[in-house]
Formats: sequence, structure tokens, C-alpha cells
Amino acid sequence: MAPTRFNAVIFDLDGTLVDTEVLCNETGEAACQLLGHPVSPGFFETLAGIDDETRAEMIAGHTGRPVDTAQFFAEWDRLCIERFRLGVPLKPGVPEVFDRLRSAGLPLAICTSSRRNMAEAKVAAAGFAACFDAIISVNDVPHAKPHPAPYLTAARALGVDPEKALAVEDSDTGVASAIAAGMTVLQVPDLHPPKSQAATLIAPTIAEGLDALGL
Repeated sequence: MAPTRFNAVIFDLDGTLVDTEVLCNETGEAACQLLGHPVSPGFFETLAGIDDETRAEMIAGHTGRPVDTAQFFAEWDRLCIERFRLGVPLKPGVPEVFDRLRSAGLPLAICTSSRRNMAEAKVAAAGFAACFDAIISVNDVPHAKPHPAPYLTAARALGVDPEKALAVEDSDTGVASAIAAGMTVLQVPDLHPPKSQAATLIAPTIAEGLDALGL
């Protein structure tokens, strides 16, 4: 394959590679209900792309009651893992995208706002752990998205210049993080259309975005 302007590709996870946003929203709402913090589906959807600690703070602010984060995470994780046993659906064309980028000799990483245990559970359930050279979770960085730290950490893990990396994201929060890190950003929206046009390119699928970027 002809050389490209990118030395690596770094992917968000939920809503980008795995179709887990609805699943995680449903289990998150259920955990809130079980712990006495009822929230609407619409409210939980507004938390897309946000790290779980911040989500817990926002739930507390929304319901007017403090959230025991350890208890909330334990219950949410339990419900999610039960669902993961049924399989984790992939976003359209994902296995082919991995084959395509590996054939081009590009190292790949995941950069997710998920906590480490849940990121690894999703990747294992999806069956593509072997495709990645690094997985950067929110536990691996001093600041969560939209801060640039997650994507800078991912680039460092791969040994590449951030300006030579392509980031693939679904949420505006993730796009802001990757842009701040100096990366080219392909946005493939999931549940919500982008509110910002900050991404380098917005495409309906990852494959179509890669086509447009010459990968």
C-alpha cells in the first residue's frame, strides 16, 4: 500500500468501535434506579463521551443527592458484564477496518473514557484485543477527555508524534480531546449528530472516512 500521512490510528471505544452506548445507558439508568437516583433515558444520553467520575457528579447534581461512586460503579459494572456475556455488537465494518490498517503497517491504540476494568471487559467481549498495541483508559491519565491528556498518552504509548496520528471518535467531547492533542480527527457520529464541526472530517462510517483521508 502507498505511504500515508499517518503513522498510527487511535480509536475511541464506545460508540466508535463497539455499539455499546445504548447498552451502557440502559444499565447505567438501571443502576441509578436501584440505588435511589432515578434519571430519565434522555438525561443519561447527555452524558455520552464523559468519564464515569464526572457522570457520577452530574447524576448527583441532577438528582440533588450525593452518589456513592464505588457502589454505583460496582452495580453498573455488574449489570454491564451480565449484558456483555450475550455479546458486544461491533460498529459497521470494524473487523475489515482493522485488517485494512494492519495491512498498511499502522500501529493501533484505543483511547477511551471507560475505566480500565470496563474497557478490558468490552474489548475482550468484542474479541479484538489482539488488534491493539495499547489501550489507554481514563485510569491511565491525569485528566479525562476533553483534555488532550488521553490522546497524548496514547500517542506516547505508540511512540508517534500526535500530529502524525489519526484519531477516530464519535462524540464531540472526544473530538475536542484529540484536536487539543494536535491530531487529525475523523468523527463518525453515533447516537447524536455533532454539535460542533471541529473534526477534520465527519463521515457516516469509519471505512468511508478512511477512504476520504487516503487510508
